[in-house]
Amino acid sequence: MTLSCYLLAAVLTVPGIRERGPAPVRTPGESCDDRPPATWVYHNLSEIWAAIDNTGEYCNGAEWPGGLGSYYLWYGSVWASAYGEVTPSAEVGSYVSCYHWVTPMSEEFYPSEGYPMRKTVPGPVALEETTWAHDDWYAAVNENPMGLQIYATVYSWDTPGYNQFLVNDLVVTHHSQHGNPGVPLDAFCLSVFGDCDISSADPADDFFMDDLVFYDGHAIWCNDPEATFDYRFDTGDKASEADIYVYQQNPQGSCTDPLDNVFYFYSYRGSDGLIDADADYDGVSDHFTILFRVAGGDTIYPVEPNTGLELFSDGRPLDFWEHTVGDTTFAVVPRNTSYMWDGDDPETSEDDTGQLIIVPPCNGFIGWRLLDLWIRRADGTIERPVDVYGCPIPLSHSWWNWANSPTFDALRYQYQWGDNQEGSGRLSGPAYLADWMGDPCAPEAFAPMNPGPFPVVQDNPLSMDFPPFDYGFLLTVGPVDLADGDSLHITGGWIIGRGLEDMRIQSDNLLDAYYRDGGWGVPDVPPVPTFFYEAGDGVIDLVWSDDAEVYQPFGGYRLYRSLFDICDWELVGEFGDETHSFTDSDVTRGFPYYYVLCSYDAETLIESQRTNYKQELDGTPIPVVPGWDSEEDWTGMVNVVPNPYRGSANWEVSHLDRIAFINLPAVCDIHVYTLAGEHVITLEHRDYGGDSGEEYWDLRNSSGRGVASGLYVYCVQTTDDHVVGKFAVIR
Repeated sequence: MTLSCYLLAAVLTVPGIRERGPAPVRTPGESCDDRPPATWVYHNLSEIWAAIDNTGEYCNGAEWPGGLGSYYLWYGSVWASAYGEVTPSAEVGSYVSCYHWVTPMSEEFYPSEGYPMRKTVPGPVALEETTWAHDDWYAAVNENPMGLQIYATVYSWDTPGYNQFLVNDLVVTHHSQHGNPGVPLDAFCLSVFGDCDISSADPADDFFMDDLVFYDGHAIWCNDPEATFDYRFDTGDKASEADIYVYQQNPQGSCTDPLDNVFYFYSYRGSDGLIDADADYDGVSDHFTILFRVAGGDTIYPVEPNTGLELFSDGRPLDFWEHTVGDTTFAVVPRNTSYMWDGDDPETSEDDTGQLIIVPPCNGFIGWRLLDLWIRRADGTIERPVDVYGCPIPLSHSWWNWANSPTFDALRYQYQWGDNQEGSGRLSGPAYLADWMGDPCAPEAFAPMNPGPFPVVQDNPLSMDFPPFDYGFLLTVGPVDLADGDSLHITGGWIIGRGLEDMRIQSDNLLDAYYRDGGWGVPDVPPVPTFFYEAGDGVIDLVWSDDAEVYQPFGGYRLYRSLFDICDWELVGEFGDETHSFTDSDVTRGFPYYYVLCSYDAETLIESQRTNYKQELDGTPIPVVPGWDSEEDWTGMVNVVPNPYRGSANWEVSHLDRIAFINLPAVCDIHVYTLAGEHVITLEHRDYGGDSGEEYWDLRNSSGRGVASGLYVYCVQTTDDHVVGKFAVIR
């Protein structure tokens, strides 16, 4: 597959001050306006850059990390289904309104009248906020509508720790006058479909042919002999004990960034010798989000490392499951996440999982997490129909390869109910399914032999003897009854993280954001200060403006420095609003330095982004190099550093491969000769301001070839004087 070309359009409002607060509850109504055109907007201020359209493809492209040109999602869309006489034809059957690319093409949603696509930066809730509505009754694209309108909102933020997910907030309302008037949508289901291709950075033309897929959220208690429920696959194997994967890194490693060499298998060999999903051996399956734990009477919350914030301490689900291990009680909820990653291409002799030797690697894990689901009835009452122990539980997680994509409504409907191509996974499933047996609107309902608080889940492809291939997933919620005017509210989001562990971290941050400060209280990021710096004689002089101090509550500034590249930042100093300059004298002449200045929030301590280092117009970082001033009495001070030049010295380890002539006059020529008198090169030093007394030479002759080891003679010459000296090159 190839990434589609998009027409990117947005209606932008004037940026203003964002206010924190809960996400508004929106129930769409009717309008007599003309339908707006099908169009796109682009979200590109977080770490995930993605195209969002207003016809049913909710996320497209999903470039991660943003700006590196590596795409993880071909497209994501929503399927909605019901069974019975629910369309104008009044024929009994299964109907699925969706956007699906296979032949015959299904584009059954179209932008709704009165709901043009609007992108607001910043929005009242998020930094990037896009809203629109679409429905399934536009006759030009759908002859058998159910009368569905979906009011959709997409949120994204740039706050560290909250910048690797895109939120989908959906309100699905039944307008039966556009379907079969008066006929309810009983046993209604809605699915999120992800056609993930991981990822386009893979140099192979068929980069999508080595994907793998699975589900995070089995209800399993690891290493707990008193566990009362455990997901079982059709083989009878427990999910907590039988897994084809082990905790493993790609043996190729990473030569660019050690952090890229992630653990990509998602199960772990426990102390009892069994394969389970408990990496930190705390007794709780890694398929769960830990909201907090209570030990010794103390309540302990997880900490988000980028911001230092305690997760879930400022809002969390009202209901959760408790699990006690020793003297510690854990409050947990299942992650409810379908996800995919780059697997080992069976056509290669080496393990290429994650493609770690390329830049960027393909080690991102992408998933979609269900956060919440509830119904607002037409009379305003609220119901939570699929909660299990207080938590919403999906109906099913299915997957298939592109060659088996369901092309007709009847097959799509089966897949939503977990009746997939292999008929697998139906040994276990949500206990509430049994309540739907015999309902004429739910012909696919069944009583699982191993019911529990978990969806119908296909085992992973490798366990079923399928190779890595071009897969997609379908995460389905329901069934629910929707009468005329009822609205189903669904909230979830796309997540991408570096490896499964990081994807789970981002998933938990997404859940925290949903409940924080009454709802979507993602903390703000202070503005990046305007910042300048220049090299001097053995120092770096830095100065900044006070423009960031308009942010409230402003905490101050943090100055960071990095040597040789724009990573491994070290803190140089912290300053209050009374300071706007600094001279860094703890530097080494001739070495390249980069600096960033961050402002930070006085309450949360969250910093602004580290982006104000010197850079070219194309974004290439520019170092500053402390040197030597020009000297009036230069003839006795001219020197060469390092001398001798050694390829193994600290200076050369940075790949600079150069020497410096220092303490030069403002204008001079530097002639370099071999000891035998052969001319090597002439360097022209021109510093008409008299501020720089150094000239660097890359140890290449006038023809561009590197010079050999040996002793060399130099002559620094002005119009009225000269100095001769020697230096050695040792390769």
